Amino acid sequence: MARTTTALTVDSIVRDRVIASAGRIVHMMSAAAKAEAARSPDVPSLILSLFRGLPVTETDDPAVKDALIGAAEFKRRMLTEAGGALTASQVREVLGHKSLQAVYKAVKERRLLMVEDSGQQLFPAFQFHDGAISPAIAGILEAAPHTDGWGVLQFLVSGDQGLGDHRPLDLIRGGPDEVRQVIRFARTLED
Repeated sequence: MARTTTALTVDSIVRDRVIASAGRIVHMMSAAAKAEAARSPDVPSLILSLFRGLPVTETDDPAVKDALIGAAEFKRRMLTEAGGALTASQVREVLGHKSLQAVYKAVKERRLLMVEDSGQQLFPAFQFHDGAISPAIAGILEAAPHTDGWGVLQFLVSGDQGLGDHRPLDLIRGGPDEVRQVIRFARTLED
């Protein structure tokens, strides 16, 4: 009997917390996020929409809020230095793929760099040339298989002391020797 009472108590606590949070969650969401949530066909989709719609900087702790804002600004600067970012649909169009699955397959096979920000998949624009993915990208991603997209992007836009004043982002547009040099230094991301 105690086990059932405990389960009911936990259920009640969770239900009460969800109900108490619902108004705050909806208040924090943008109009577009609310519209997406309203179109959700089922509960799991609704929960995912609610989660994606929450702003990253919502916190009551000023230090945490400052850190989150700083991280968001840093990410924005990296994407700007990388020539901006495309959505998966835009990448599909640029590459002439028939489906989004082809785009995500290239990510899974580590031929295409993707970063995630607040549930949105973004593709740094520098990696596309003449309707194709720069061949250097696969080599860089292969050299750092356990480094996430943001880590790779930071390396590409910030550089490495061993490369002098040259950013890897600029070097990969050069010849094969420069690309090999960048790939060699990308291996250090795993250290």
